[in-house]
Amino acid sequence: MKKVILGLLLSTLLLTGCHVSSRTSMYGSGGRTSYNIAAQNTTNQELLLNLVRLRYSDTPYFLELNGITTQFNFSGKVSPSIKIPGFDNDNPAAFGAEMGWSNQPTIQYSPLEGKDFAIQLMQPLDLRIIQGLLFTGWDVDRVFRLLIQHMADISNASSASGPIPLKPPHYKKFFECLHLLRHFQALGQLQVGIRYIPTGEKHISEDDACKERPNAIQISFPVNGEDSDRLADLLEGIKKSKGRYVLNMRQAFNEAAEIGIMTRSLLSTMYYLSLGVAVPPRDIEAGTVAMTKNSDGTFFNWEDVVGDLFNVKSSPHYPKNAYLAVAYRGNWFYIDDGDINSKRTFVLLQQIYNLQARQQEKETPILSIPLGSPG
Repeated sequence: MKKVILGLLLSTLLLTGCHVSSRTSMYGSGGRTSYNIAAQNTTNQELLLNLVRLRYSDTPYFLELNGITTQFNFSGKVSPSIKIPGFDNDNPAAFGAEMGWSNQPTIQYSPLEGKDFAIQLMQPLDLRIIQGLLFTGWDVDRVFRLLIQHMADISNASSASGPIPLKPPHYKKFFECLHLLRHFQALGQLQVGIRYIPTGEKHISEDDACKERPNAIQISFPVNGEDSDRLADLLEGIKKSKGRYVLNMRQAFNEAAEIGIMTRSLLSTMYYLSLGVAVPPRDIEAGTVAMTKNSDGTFFNWEDVVGDLFNVKSSPHYPKNAYLAVAYRGNWFYIDDGDINSKRTFVLLQQIYNLQARQQEKETPILSIPLGSPG
């Protein structure tokens, strides 16, 4: 009897000490879901932190998460602790065990800097990103407001694509265009496509054009009333074709230095959205942030430009109703959990960041600026 009990206890310890159950390793506190949630939260916090940094004219900094590996360990130890039945005082015996498991994660980070920083953050965004976002159901006005700086000669607050400007931007005409484009998109009558248009006197076949990186965007909507006529008036160079208005805009300057369509870079998009960060009054009074002024000397209200798109609030204490919050310069900056528009815009920005990260290094900017002839 004594040998049987002792053998069972030792067998249990040895067998369980060989491995950690798959349920524990996958679903426990160190399981896949836990790492997934932690990686998502910290990635979102880093992006929000960099938006706040840009609002304060500080340098953005990214640490790329390159990989997570973890090793599960099981430990066991036999010790005299529990008396075993059948042993008497003259022949005492006791048996006990301590068992536990742990995991040792290894997380690899790398800073985004140098050439990688320039490729991912500073080159104009590929038109394929715009088309892909529209095909997945994003609102055309939200996508265009974030990613397009110029459409024909219509400016989308182009001065806000970098450090905060000293003078108010031009944006109202662009917003009117977007309102009408969104109207036709809601009716299912808007078509937005991308294509390759040869530059200069270069002529290539249609098959070869399909192999080239797209350098033009095409917008089409029906000729059916006052709204379509107004949009056609706003968009210069538009043509009629088979009952529809069609506009092709090349992502470049022409020989007269007139631009077709200019996309923002990812960094420019972040500068633009950083203007939705509400700065505490004490920082404005202290002069630690740049402010845009109207001609009469009053502060320009950037909520007129980005307020309905993206809004980051500030608080001296951690907010209770935060969707996402980061601490910076003695304050908490956060997106309110009830602010659906800001949450959607932030998710869109995160998707743009991920898409841009996958662009190949060989795909250099296709935007060229004419310098004119010498003399």
